[in-house]
Amino acid sequence: MVLIGNTRRLLVALGALAVVINLVSLVLRLIATDPAIAAELESGARQPVFFGFQGLLRIFSVDEEANLASWFNAALLLLSALVIWGIAVDRRAAEDRWAKHWAFLALAFAYLSADEAGRLHESADAIVDSLIDARGILSFGWILVAAPLVLAFALAYLGFLRALPADVRKLVVIAAVLYVGGAIGVESLGGLAYDLNGGQKGSLAFVIASSVEEAFEMAGAITFLAAMLMAARQLVRPAAEPVELVEQRPGASPS
Repeated sequence: MVLIGNTRRLLVALGALAVVINLVSLVLRLIATDPAIAAELESGARQPVFFGFQGLLRIFSVDEEANLASWFNAALLLLSALVIWGIAVDRRAAEDRWAKHWAFLALAFAYLSADEAGRLHESADAIVDSLIDARGILSFGWILVAAPLVLAFALAYLGFLRALPADVRKLVVIAAVLYVGGAIGVESLGGLAYDLNGGQKGSLAFVIASSVEEAFEMAGAITFLAAMLMAARQLVRPAAEPVELVEQRPGASPS
């Protein structure tokens, strides 16, 4: 089924916003890799490059917390969670065997949204670091926790995936490859760049790796949202037509 009307316009607008955020972030962060500019940013003595540079970097950087980029990612995931929950409610009413899978999927995406906004997964780094000396591609220790959980989730949802309409299933697979590939795969490369640069995030390699990671995550989130909107259009039953009540005059017999 082809996405039409307001749905297509929404997805195009979200895609355009994602491109703008990622491009602005990349340009600003590349400028900030200059040693002299990095030193000025660190000292905070004055605004490097131009007035407001530091503020723009703080707002757009995809590697920062509580800014436009993280809010946008969190909003994409939360929007998917709301759409999925609507499908879950309808499927439960229809006594669909996959209703519980839809409901749990909605909760999972609500958690991912909260995690994106609050970087909850990074708390796992401290736990992993206390157990092993994680370096190289495992410098960000939360990956050791997330990878097996993602694999278990994927295996548990294989039947659910097969039961989806073919066009929805295709988009879900593409979205998963993009999102997980960015969040875990490219993040691992970022961890390697981080480790090689002495635990610093200012290197060119890390900036590129983390930018690609976030771009993949945004693309995956938008693709998944498209899949869920398509699923809702195909699976959710239309509301029943309201019954129009005709007021009768006193003494008049019903027709």
